[in-house]
Amino acid sequence: MNFDNNGFFNNVNPNQKPPKPRPNFCFVMGPTGPTGPAGSGSGSTGPTGPTGATGATGPTGSTGATPTISIGTVTTGTPGSDASATITGVAPNFTLNLTIPAGSTGPTGPTGATGEVGVIGPTGDTGPIGPTGDTGPIGPTGDTGPVGPTGDT
Repeated sequence: MNFDNNGFFNNVNPNQKPPKPRPNFCFVMGPTGPTGPAGSGSGSTGPTGPTGATGATGPTGSTGATPTISIGTVTTGTPGSDASATITGVAPNFTLNLTIPAGSTGPTGPTGATGEVGVIGPTGDTGPIGPTGDTGPIGPTGDTGPVGPTGDT
């Protein structure tokens, strides 16, 4: 809106700014009209202004509570997977849960020394009789034995 030096609406000079209010002076304005149409949006955005100066350092805050961290679960993950960690809880009490991947199987180590002989255990029960084996070959004929006494006649 444009106003003249007396505070009255003036549509003659669109570059004129409204006057500063004077003591004991008032003017009445009508209701605000509808919003005009939006611009075409084809104009470019102006350059970013310079960064402002850094503000003053604020006061030091009060000392916070000392946190308590407890170990929760430690899980072995599959070989080749990523290690992970989660922290749960509410300050100052926290729980740390870990997943650590398993390593791959290493090479077989050398054979260890022979251990001491253990105590002999009790004899076990006799097992069942096995089947009869095949008859062996006939052996050579032996020497003739001495003559025996004559029998009763």
